[in-house]
Amino acid sequence: MNEGIGKTIKLFLLWCGLFLALPIIGAIVGRFFTNHANYEILKWARLLGCVLIIIVFFGKRYVELSFGRIERRMVWPVVGMSVLIAASQAFVLFTALFLLGVDPSDIGEDLERLQRLVSGIAGILYACIFAPIAEEIGFRGLILGGLLKMRCRPWIAILISALVFASFHGFGAQFVTALLFGILVGWLYWRTGSIIPGIIIHVANNSLTAIDLSGQPHVILWLILVVGLLLFAYCLWWFGKKFSYTKPYY
Repeated sequence: MNEGIGKTIKLFLLWCGLFLALPIIGAIVGRFFTNHANYEILKWARLLGCVLIIIVFFGKRYVELSFGRIERRMVWPVVGMSVLIAASQAFVLFTALFLLGVDPSDIGEDLERLQRLVSGIAGILYACIFAPIAEEIGFRGLILGGLLKMRCRPWIAILISALVFASFHGFGAQFVTALLFGILVGWLYWRTGSIIPGIIIHVANNSLTAIDLSGQPHVILWLILVVGLLLFAYCLWWFGKKFSYTKPYY
């Protein structure tokens, strides 16, 4: 077990190095040449770091890009349900925030800085595709997968990986939403034995962050909230029923 823990820590440190080092280098280079934060250089540096993570960890098979317990006939239903989970939870979150009188833009990083980082080709590719894949590799493939391989109790492993994932996304309201998201995709990883549903949900979730429900009447928001909750509950029930076999996949 100690050897397994050591290997997981080493691989996660490698992941952190690729995920964090290149953006830091990009920021330094940007300031050196322009004397201020060059967001274009930073965006491309972040994107490059994620691309390297995907190449290294899937290429070296440190993390398996497999369907796990998902049989061939179930691939497309799983893809569809994963997208539906992402859409329903996104609409539930945003409608709930609006009904509570909370502006979603108040959650997380400074809005102006965030908009600069996710604008343009590099920013969109980073935020909507490559960062979600890289994060699923690190938090589900490495941490959660490593803990499950060491026969750690599933819910403890899921919670640990979700806590680390949430910590990487800051504290406050964003920590809570990231924690809940980490528990959700961690549960799906444990059930299916595959990183693929989490990648699909993460990519779809990040791509839906541009949802704008401002100005909608409360009756519409309540309708969206109720329908979203029902769809979300149905998707969880579906995954629980189709993948109820919880014997360790590894």
